[in-house]
Amino acid sequence: PRPLLTPLWRDAPADPLRVRVDALPGIEEPSDLLFVEGELYTVSDAGGGVVRIRFDGPGGAPRRAGSWLPRGVPPGSDLEAMTRLDGGEVVIAAETDGALFVLSPFPQRACAAWLSGVDGACLIGKNNCGIEALAALPGGRLFVAKERDLRAAWLFDLPGTPCGGATLSGKTYLTLPEEVGPDIAAAAWDPEGQRLLLVARSRQRVLELELPPSSGPGDTSPRRLVLAGSFGYASTERTLDYAGLDFHQVEGIAVDPRRTLHLVVDNNGRQSRRFGKRSAALLRFFAPAADPAPPPD
Repeated sequence: PRPLLTPLWRDAPADPLRVRVDALPGIEEPSDLLFVEGELYTVSDAGGGVVRIRFDGPGGAPRRAGSWLPRGVPPGSDLEAMTRLDGGEVVIAAETDGALFVLSPFPQRACAAWLSGVDGACLIGKNNCGIEALAALPGGRLFVAKERDLRAAWLFDLPGTPCGGATLSGKTYLTLPEEVGPDIAAAAWDPEGQRLLLVARSRQRVLELELPPSSGPGDTSPRRLVLAGSFGYASTERTLDYAGLDFHQVEGIAVDPRRTLHLVVDNNGRQSRRFGKRSAALLRFFAPAADPAPPPD
């Protein structure tokens, strides 16, 4: 079996070798994270489009380094989740109506829109409980999940021509382990470990999940995600100390080649007592440095 990823991280906010917490200046209401060609991007669910994040050296402070309102995406769209396809296209979800925009070239333009049929309805209040998590998976499948819904996670077939308009098909219901809780906030596929990572926001945990293979083409029978590992980040998130929030605000996840976990936190307009200002945050959890190779005999 492939090694688990989650045991590499430690929820040790006082240890600068394992954890770093930074404000994200100039990025309003970030939602999700995605590495594209070695660069880190987020999207704003306040209509701010796509924003690039760069760092002042390895492990250094983050800064805003460019933003785009992709042509073809309706102005003011509540953009939430992102994932990258094998061909380099980036898919971004609009939370309120279930539309998926295919950006190519990324991040300048939408070449197509897909319809998922996932609505943004909430039990109470405005339509703001739609697609919150996306992950392109091996075998031409797409993981899609809503927030604040215990049963709203599915697989769909990826269209054969990404830049052609499509209505997604092959909808497959997923059964989630109890550890997910009531609120999925973000997802990412780990190609090295071949597992799905989910942010279980109300549990303040990153879950590492096995996806059982299908029985063959066209198999849409319900499938169960199996918990393989988990990592809790509650102590680090609490250090942000946002006034009036209950510390369940992580919105995005990404893992870089060094196996550093990146989590983005939406402050929802609230002031952080840690930062002394209103600011979103980026949490980084560093994997331990690899032991040097032993000298040759």
